[in-house]
Amino acid sequence: MYIRSQDREKLYRLGGNYACVEYGSATARAKKGQEPKETHSIFISDGVLEKIGTYETKERCLEIIDEIQKVSVSYLYSEGSSGFLKGAPAFPPFAAEIPRIYEMPEK
Repeated sequence: MYIRSQDREKLYRLGGNYACVEYGSATARAKKGQEPKETHSIFISDGVLEKIGTYETKERCLEIIDEIQKVSVSYLYSEGSSGFLKGAPAFPPFAAEIPRIYEMPEK
C-alpha cells in the first residue's frame, strides 16, 4: 500500500520499508504573551518517524488512521463463474490484491 504525504511531495510504501503509521502530538513553546500551541500529527515509521500530515485535533488524526486501515484491507473480489454461457470458461471465486494508494487529506 502506498501513502502520499499531506504536502504531496513524498510517496511511502507501507508494508515495504515502513512498518507503522502512528499518531503523535507536541506542544510548541509559546512566544511571550501567547498560549502554547499543541500540534497533532501522523507519522510513518521505519525505525525513524517521518511526519506525513498535521491536523487540528487528535480525533481527526485517528479518523485518518481509520481511513488508512480501511484502504489497506480492501481487495477486489469476484464470485466466480459457472461457465454456463457459451465460450465462457468456469472459474472459482477469488480475491485479488489491488494497488492501493491513500492520499493524506489537507484538513
